[in-house]
Amino acid sequence: MLHEVQYFYILIAFSLSLLVHYLVIEVTHRKGIFLDEHDKIQKVHEKPTPRIGGLGIFLSSMFILNDNLLGGYLILAAIPAFVAGFLEDYSGKISPTQRLAIMCLSPVMAFIMIPASLLTNWGFVIVPAVIGMIASVVFIVAMVNGVNFTDGQNGLASGTVLISFVSFSVISFLLKDTSLFYICLVMCAAVFSFLIYNFPDGKIFLGDGGAYLLGFMLAAIGIITIQSHNQIVSPLLLPAILIYPLCEVVFSTFRKIFYDKISPLKSDDFHLHQLLFRNRANGKAYAPALIILPLQAIAAIFVVLFLNDGFALVLVMLAFLLLYSLVYIRERRSDTLKMGQAITVK
Repeated sequence: MLHEVQYFYILIAFSLSLLVHYLVIEVTHRKGIFLDEHDKIQKVHEKPTPRIGGLGIFLSSMFILNDNLLGGYLILAAIPAFVAGFLEDYSGKISPTQRLAIMCLSPVMAFIMIPASLLTNWGFVIVPAVIGMIASVVFIVAMVNGVNFTDGQNGLASGTVLISFVSFSVISFLLKDTSLFYICLVMCAAVFSFLIYNFPDGKIFLGDGGAYLLGFMLAAIGIITIQSHNQIVSPLLLPAILIYPLCEVVFSTFRKIFYDKISPLKSDDFHLHQLLFRNRANGKAYAPALIILPLQAIAAIFVVLFLNDGFALVLVMLAFLLLYSLVYIRERRSDTLKMGQAITVK
């Protein structure tokens, strides 16, 4: 399906990402720069850790430029998203509003260059371009936050992204879409090389730059897939294949507003992976990934098998949401009980 030279480019992308991440780890520790603080509320690591894993992924993802049109447009559109996060990784002083403003340039650029990046075909109705733009921006921002929430737990963010890119690779292969197939394989190679350093020891994290870049790329590739092949795949394929990061965002938003009574923009340590870390991990930062990712992988298999069956995709999503909710409720109760016991002891 691909030319031999394209497989060579994929191998080079993997090798480049591997090399850059190694150099980043070495240089950041020597110079004391780009190191993540371990006292942040979301973090579980004890040692300062490089937070610019997105740099190696971004540089190796440049190989999608080999796909003359779609790859070039995607990497150009991804630059603002990456820069927005990288600036925060560098200074730590970029406000959420400023990051959001810069990040939103990415979908706007994509709309201009790639018409298929607009969520206008919803299966049962074709919506106006303006509504499609709004829907695309909301979805992309949700994906960016979904990936960003899970960074800091070894293997979780990169693992969920890799599962999604592998799923899109299989789907694009089945659809005989050479451009998407090649782009997805390059992204798989870039993320997998990062995962080697991130799991299980957590030698490097994605950081905001990596999370924003991968969140945008996943969302954009997903939208392009369902819009370009709307006669073959169900539009529900998009939320179904990205169910875990989307569930993390939506569930956390409603939880903060209606249960914890705090702003959905306020950081806390009550996400599912954080509860699992405190209750089940025995101090091992990679344990939540071993619990959550297999469930996502199983869901992804069913999504690929039923890529054009809307009813089956709804069932997959409902099953995942139900399981997620039940596990969350159990872990939250367990966490609350432990906190109560700790207060009593004091």
